[in-house]
Amino acid sequence: MTSRRPTRLHRLALLVVPALALTAACTGGGDSATPAPSGQSLKIGLLAQLNGPNKSAGTEAQNGAKLAVDVINGINPSIPLPLAADAGLANLGGAKVSLLVQDTTPTGAEGDAQVKAGQAVTKLVSDEGANALIGAYDPEVTEAASQRSERYEVPFVNADSPATFLTDAGRDWFFRIGPTWRQAGEAFFSLFRQQGAVTGKIAVLHASDKAGQDVLTTTEELAAQGGLGDPKEFSFNPDGSNAAAVLVKLKQYNPDTLLLYSTPASVLPLLQAFAGGGWKPKAAMSYSLGYVTAQTFDPAAAAVDGLMRSTSWSYEAAQRNVAARAVTALYQRRYNSEMTEAAASAFTAVMTVAQAVNNAGTLDNQQVRSALLSLDVPGEQTIMPWAGIQFDETHQNVLAQSLIEQYHNRQFSIVYPNDATRSGTKAILPAPNASG
Repeated sequence: MTSRRPTRLHRLALLVVPALALTAACTGGGDSATPAPSGQSLKIGLLAQLNGPNKSAGTEAQNGAKLAVDVINGINPSIPLPLAADAGLANLGGAKVSLLVQDTTPTGAEGDAQVKAGQAVTKLVSDEGANALIGAYDPEVTEAASQRSERYEVPFVNADSPATFLTDAGRDWFFRIGPTWRQAGEAFFSLFRQQGAVTGKIAVLHASDKAGQDVLTTTEELAAQGGLGDPKEFSFNPDGSNAAAVLVKLKQYNPDTLLLYSTPASVLPLLQAFAGGGWKPKAAMSYSLGYVTAQTFDPAAAAVDGLMRSTSWSYEAAQRNVAARAVTALYQRRYNSEMTEAAASAFTAVMTVAQAVNNAGTLDNQQVRSALLSLDVPGEQTIMPWAGIQFDETHQNVLAQSLIEQYHNRQFSIVYPNDATRSGTKAILPAPNASG
């Protein structure tokens, strides 16, 4: 498939959402749904970690997926998204969507995460009859789940695992709608060029797992392409138990620019290490930290002031998208909290699967896969800050885009790309009170 270059991050729809969209609840839906008169029902299986350090993201993903099911199953003409205006999937005789959920939280034993991922896929597909899968979140859990779904020949639409190795594997049934770490790194270095900033010495601080190694390799490749020299590697245990000791070595190297990848379990140990380390680089960007709220940084606010992060979703950007504004308001009423990256990603994954099935007009897995390959969703018909959804030959959405947000004054603001920022907002470079 020929990729199409994104034209603009946001294209506002011509529709004006009535006030009713912000006050009326979705009708119908829920975790289960009555089959349509045609006798058909689309079952979507969600893989999520509902306990442990990823519990918050897993719960938010479940909430986002549930909301998408309700939007599809109900009649919501005031939400300008495909499948919202009619109840169910019109091309399948009004078939309803139901959500099946499996907890993939590992026990901590060696290899248990991969084992549980495979078992969850078997439970959803073989025992419960799931027609498609979404979620998984953790890159290595996603990899194991995608291997099992490949054996079952069931479409797996992922929105929240940006590791490059997932689409590089060449699997037939795995599709990713979210941006990759390569896109995040490209955005970060583009921001530097745009503002005329100099990267200087670069270091990569990462968890010592497969995902962390992927981040290192991606950064090394981007630095080489940009003629920025060889980044220095510093790794820490995935649970963050040796973060303080590693930070001592990082401080001795004293890089100007730091790129970081942390697991959810290592976020707090890293924050504590930086808060007590008496050092911060002139610029720092974390891959995949969109699940962390600004309040999490409060105890170490001064130490991380100026930290940037890549994200596939931003509440700030959502308020400039007609459909996203309606959905985030509905999410706020339903769950009494702001929509998050995890929730928005799961919502979009459900909508993507449902659109492909509706386009195919059947639940046949081969035809649904073909419909995914030919999917072409404009940006204004999603709630994400992308140019749309369109898959290339690796099954990566070529229209996905990474945003870069910066933490300052105890809040995150978009600093890249320009057409997603508030007027005149630029990254603070170097970071406030940076060492040297």
